[in-house]
Amino acid sequence: MTDQGTPDDERQVFLDSLVGGSAAHLTLCPGVTASGMQAGTRQGLALLIARETLQASQLQQALERRFEQAVAFDGCFIYIDPQDNLVIWHALPSQRNLLERTLSRMLSLANLETLDARTRR
Repeated sequence: MTDQGTPDDERQVFLDSLVGGSAAHLTLCPGVTASGMQAGTRQGLALLIARETLQASQLQQALERRFEQAVAFDGCFIYIDPQDNLVIWHALPSQRNLLERTLSRMLSLANLETLDARTRR
């Protein structure tokens, strides 16, 4: 994304690019990015938290939250990639208006609500 505009504007451009099928990438803070990512035949949204950025028990807490609140985080898949980054993946929702909510849920699952543009309003 560009350095111009507000974080909300950048987030909107990112979400619009995802919906349009373009390659999209959004840096939420150093070490935390959101991007489009193919998984098998499904296009999805990935939240990547770099190994250097991970907090001590962040993976464990995300896994516990995912299974304790299974309905709230339905569709979110958590894994560690080959570079030891934490990845939370979710298939792109069929409705455009659900995409922003999906990203917000993923940030909540990773305990990164402070990076959610919706909470800064």
